Amino acid sequence: MDLIAFSDVYGDFDVLKELTVRLGGDERIFIVAGDIGVTLNHQQYFKIFSLLSNSSKHVLYVPGDTDIKDLNINLPNVINLDRNSLLLEIDGVKLGFLGLGGAPKHSVRESESLPNIYDESIQMVRDDVLISLKTNLEKVMLNRPDYLILVTHSPPYGITDRSTPVTLREIIILEEILYDTIGYGGGGKTMMNPRRLGSRAIKEFVEYCKPDIHIFGHIHKQGGRVLREGDTYFFNVSHLSPIPYKLTGRKFLTVRIDGKRGFRYFFDSLVVKELYFRDFLEKYL
Repeated sequence: MDLIAFSDVYGDFDVLKELTVRLGGDERIFIVAGDIGVTLNHQQYFKIFSLLSNSSKHVLYVPGDTDIKDLNINLPNVINLDRNSLLLEIDGVKLGFLGLGGAPKHSVRESESLPNIYDESIQMVRDDVLISLKTNLEKVMLNRPDYLILVTHSPPYGITDRSTPVTLREIIILEEILYDTIGYGGGGKTMMNPRRLGSRAIKEFVEYCKPDIHIFGHIHKQGGRVLREGDTYFFNVSHLSPIPYKLTGRKFLTVRIDGKRGFRYFFDSLVVKELYFRDFLEKYL
């Protein structure tokens, strides 16, 4: 069974349709790690999930920071993992899932008014996140899953969560920020890094439960990166939408579960490299 994971779709129905046509069949589980839409109404969300539902055995998702916080879709094989857990048994293999939607406040611009943000600098909020995750962990572990899979929108702090500058303007801005954070007091020179955008609460939970697989999105410029720490594989599956980066977007992850023996994985892109140069420019640039 293949797990097909992606995030940061931003309501792009056409790119989702392109993905389902590319994959063909329905022998898969779709995992959507948030930011499914932007200012979409429920009918538009339903249209997106109906497409995915008809092309898979199951669709598992968490809402992102741009999504409706209490997003629920009334389709039999579509399940919201946000503060929830699920056990699926496929071909004798037990897959245990749990998830968390939204994103920490420090990971978005202060000027942005987004519907699904939590401020983990407030101890009560951070404790609430951890209690929810640990409670659902206990529920799913009662079934002794062969694989534990965590799905969040935000990465854990320090794991593929750096907003790497890619343009000259971004580099200049970053240098200015770093210069402003250097102190010359009696304690010597220190430099703070303002560019880590992951969740500290999620990091604490991951260190506690050590899932086999952790899938997340949110930080676009780290999309397509894989990191292994201990027995946990971390996958940043940002971002399927071609906005704002037409070539570096359109990424998706395939995790192929080989029974109880382990799993293989690979990233792919919907960008068709075999086009003639003029056609390539017209389609993607």
